[in-house]
Amino acid sequence: MDYRKQENTKKKSVRIIELSDKEALYALMSNDFYCTTELPEYFDFSGVLKYAVDSIGNKSLDECVNDDCLPESVHGVNLDVITNKDGRYAVRPLTLANPFLYYMLARDICNENAWTRIKECFKLYSHEHITACAIPMVKVDDKPEPFKGATTILNWWNSMEQRSIELSLKYGYMFMTDITNCFGQINPESIGWALARKDTPHETIENSELASVIQRYLRAMQEGKNIGIPQGSSLFSLIAEIILGYTDMLLAQDIANEQESGKLPKDLEYEILRYVDDYRIFCNDRDALDRISYMLQHILERFNFSMNPSKTRTSSELITDSIKPDKAFYIFNTPIESKQTYKDEDGYERKEPGYDFDGFQKHLLFIYEFSKRFPNSGQLVSQLEAFSERVEKQLSTKTVVYEEETTDIETGIVTKEKKSKERKGHLWENISTMVAISVEIAANNLRAANNALKVASQLLADMRKDVAQQKKDIIDLIYRKLIRIPNSAFLQVWVQNITHTTDDWSAGDIYDMPLCKVVATQPVTLWNNSWLNPDIAIAFPQDSIVDREVLAKTGQVITFKAKRQYDEMEY
Repeated sequence: MDYRKQENTKKKSVRIIELSDKEALYALMSNDFYCTTELPEYFDFSGVLKYAVDSIGNKSLDECVNDDCLPESVHGVNLDVITNKDGRYAVRPLTLANPFLYYMLARDICNENAWTRIKECFKLYSHEHITACAIPMVKVDDKPEPFKGATTILNWWNSMEQRSIELSLKYGYMFMTDITNCFGQINPESIGWALARKDTPHETIENSELASVIQRYLRAMQEGKNIGIPQGSSLFSLIAEIILGYTDMLLAQDIANEQESGKLPKDLEYEILRYVDDYRIFCNDRDALDRISYMLQHILERFNFSMNPSKTRTSSELITDSIKPDKAFYIFNTPIESKQTYKDEDGYERKEPGYDFDGFQKHLLFIYEFSKRFPNSGQLVSQLEAFSERVEKQLSTKTVVYEEETTDIETGIVTKEKKSKERKGHLWENISTMVAISVEIAANNLRAANNALKVASQLLADMRKDVAQQKKDIIDLIYRKLIRIPNSAFLQVWVQNITHTTDDWSAGDIYDMPLCKVVATQPVTLWNNSWLNPDIAIAFPQDSIVDREVLAKTGQVITFKAKRQYDEMEY
């Protein structure tokens, strides 16, 4: 069932737990839910996911294995990529889950009985004073997102930032913290505690089989490891929410017990917002707020979680601290975007985006300095996209209207005729310098690397044909600079987006990232399926993850899939 076909709804998105079991499975098996990481527009995992659905069907895991070969005994079942966060040693693991195991896990979570039990848990986890803001959101309209993850980001903005500011009307203090390496520290055994609602009045043994199923798949995906869960899919985010929702339930219960015993005021007013592992606790009683924060700390320790000391503090500046530091700095210091007023041909005043900086390089240098102060921040991504749009507008082809005079030789009469011609825009600034700045931002900011390289690709496209060799040399320098960064796998896929039309693999591997090899039709195995019955995996369409038609239309300029779809949509 297509959840987007729902009628009579005014909502643009809903929480996945509001969907039926069939609708939830449909959402989880979509390309965007399977891979929440931005990739070049020619990547699409729909084909391998559909194959997994069609070839597995209702078969159990035991019916699918090759003799006694279990997936947890096989190396490389998932495509696990260790990505660089800061250009040096800080890393973050991202997982493209084995499509067969991913489908079986999603299927078994979303069967009617299991999904009913999961929805019941989330209902019991909920509390009037605690809001879980990060349960995966699903679009219920057909309009494409303006950019990948827009629905999720809008949800964060509404449920965390805006709600926090609203709560400043009622509360004077806010405690803030988050969990260090949350996904990496999750104990899969805690899934059993969460589904059993252990140590609560709603404790049950009815969900033990479901917990065992989820735990088995997680072990199968992680070579039998019993610590951490994968990252990079909405399915794993949902599993994390089951555990963290249970901690919300325990915290609410402990607060109620403290109120009952008199250690906290019975009429205490408080509000807690949680977005994944990001907590904000609001209260007017500073002592009570401290007590609640210590209670939270003790609960998290039971789950092998620890608060991040660098992000843990209490504030009385609720409005300022409700906004992320990078965004606040941008707002309160040097906003480079402004509105310029002009008069149109009819004399009416209009406004269009303008910039405080008169040059593109000055603008980009500001972004570079901002990236050093707030690396990998959401606002850095926004600034790079704004700069990209400014470049795109400057380079666009415009119709230039001019007057042409002609003089009649016999009469000497001068006539004027309006004519028009198409003229492509140009930056008229040092391209190589701005490319260097963009690439430096990419090298040190993994989260924004694709945005920075998109800018670099746009700038390179403005280089004239008579400097083709210089352009080739610059692209080669970009490749050499970024390829030597440790754990540069996801940087590689974006660099290849720029180089793929001229890459020569005949002398050896240009990229070692497996996804890059699929693009270049080089021999590679993305997922080790040796544990599967050969009859199931025999026609596995691994190469279908690259849409060759889209790739053929993709030049050196990076275009994001969601943005293209949004721009092409007719409203």
